[in-house]
Parts: sequence; structure tokens; C-alpha cells
Amino acid sequence: MKVLYIGQCELGSTSRMRFEKLNELLNIDVNLIDLTPIILNTPKVFRTIGWRFKVGPLISLINTRILDELHDELYFDIIWIDKGVFISPFTLQRLRESTIKLIHFTPDPAFYYHKSRLFENGISKYDYCITTKSFELEVYKIRGAREVIYCTQGYDKILHRPHHSFEDKKYDICFIGHFEKKREQYLQELLDTGFTLALAGIKWGRFCKKNKSKTNLFYFGSHISGSDYSKLISSSRIGLGLLSKWIPEKHTTRTIEIPACGTALLSERTEEIGSIFREKSLIYFDNKDKLSTIVSYYLSRPHLLRLVSLNGNDDIKSGRFSYDQIMEDLLNQVLK
Repeated sequence: MKVLYIGQCELGSTSRMRFEKLNELLNIDVNLIDLTPIILNTPKVFRTIGWRFKVGPLISLINTRILDELHDELYFDIIWIDKGVFISPFTLQRLRESTIKLIHFTPDPAFYYHKSRLFENGISKYDYCITTKSFELEVYKIRGAREVIYCTQGYDKILHRPHHSFEDKKYDICFIGHFEKKREQYLQELLDTGFTLALAGIKWGRFCKKNKSKTNLFYFGSHISGSDYSKLISSSRIGLGLLSKWIPEKHTTRTIEIPACGTALLSERTEEIGSIFREKSLIYFDNKDKLSTIVSYYLSRPHLLRLVSLNGNDDIKSGRFSYDQIMEDLLNQVLK
């Protein structure tokens, strides 16, 4: 079997994890076109234009790189495209002609702030479109997708695991994710109450500057990945799994990764999250709750918090949420 994988495969990324799992499950050397070096080596101004408008030198460089790998005599059983937002119609047609099965995967919302006219115009070319966003399933069909497959977000068994005992955890609560106004309100409340907060993600500069005098705020930068990411979650007693208000999100990567790292998940209640966990395997809150009251309750009852952490970790490990299991299930569907 010959397989080609196209994606942004920097170390520690979920795209890299999917690529590695394909190699393991198929027991072959999957051909890789890694778009990361092209993106990183493109001047920032053109990188920004490419990301935002899907035009310019970045798009040309990416498509040229893909086309250079396609030869008339080269034919694949599967071409797997991870987040194909930069691929032009001409390139996509060449890919279509070079494979038996053309597959697109994205863990991101495809029709909201990650939308791409290049992707939307080429949806009908794919044999399978795989998404983790249940709220977009009907949109895929309306836009002409041949077959749409839904899967949950996942975790890496080796990377996302408890790195600390419950007694050795350092921070009261952690949050990893981009800035949103409502999120700022939640985190400010927690900081003002005095909890130690570990924070990472983009656009938090103003928040950190405003709270620079607070010794209970620990900011780990705009981007954290790999073992640094999982160790930060593991070192926190509670992981805040806030869903974005920019989209109708039902669960996110942190929904799975926080309990996988042995940390209690504090989350809003959705039907999808309820289908993943037993009632006593996480901590729920809603918008009218004061987060500080909930966090105080559980931190003052370490035996209960530890039990929630253990239950959540058990639910993740006993379900089919690891990348190995998710990729195995997906391959069974696309190879049928």
C-alpha cells in the first residue's frame, strides 16, 4: 500500500501524531509532505496574508511543493490531507487523479473562523471528509461532501498521561487556550480569589500586564506543546476546559487531554461531554455559577478532587479516545 500524508507536522502537533499513527497502523513508511517548513520560512507579512486571505506567496509555495512531489507514474492508494485550507483547485485535482481514495481531516471548525474558500470549493473532490465538529456535519453535506465521518478529539497515550502524583501537583488551576472576553472574566475572578493559575495561549498579553503584580499568575507563553504541554496540565489540580463562544463548540481537545493527564476537568455541560464521562468523573459549571466557589469547594476537599481526577482518567482510558484507537476506527471506515 502507498500512502501520502500532507499536513503541518511540527513535533508535538496533533497532525504529527496522526501521521505517526498511520505509519504504525498500516505498518508502512507513509510518504510525508510537511508544510511547516514552508510556512515558517515565508516572510511574516506574506504568512499573515496567506493565513488570512488564502492568497499570495505562501499559497504558491505550498502548492508548488505538493505538485513537485506528484509524478505521472506515482499513484497512491490513499492521500490523506490534514487541514487542507491552502490547496488550490488545480493542485487538488492533480491529487484526486493520483489516488484511489482522497481523505480530508480537520480537528478545527471548517466553516467559521478557520474557513477557506479553497477548501470549500474543493469539498466534492474528497471521498471522505472527517471532522470533530458535530455541529458542522450538515454543512459539509450542503457544501457537496460525498461522505462525512465524525470522530471525537483524542489524546496520545505516551504524551498525555499523569506526570505528577496528586500530592506533587503545583498549581490550583490551569487554562490553555486563546483569549476570549468571557474567559478573561473567569480567570480574573480566579486570580482575584487567590488561586494559583497556570496560563498559556495567544492574546493574553494585556491580561498578564494588567495582573503583573499578582504572584499567583504563571504565564507560559503563547504556545506550549509536546511534553511541556502535558506536564503543565498534569502539574495542576484542576484543568479549566472552557468551550469557545466564537463557535457552537460541544467539546474540545482539552476535554480529553486534561483527564488523560490525571487532572480534574472543570467544564461546561454539553450532550457530547456527557456522553464521554460519567457524572462523577468531572466538575460541571454553568454561566451563572461563580467559578471561585466551585474551585474552593473541591480544593478544600482533596479526597473528592482526587477521586474526580481518577474517575476522569479511567473514563478516557476505557473509551476509544486515544489516537491509536481513533485512527484505527477511521481506517476501518475508509478502507471498507
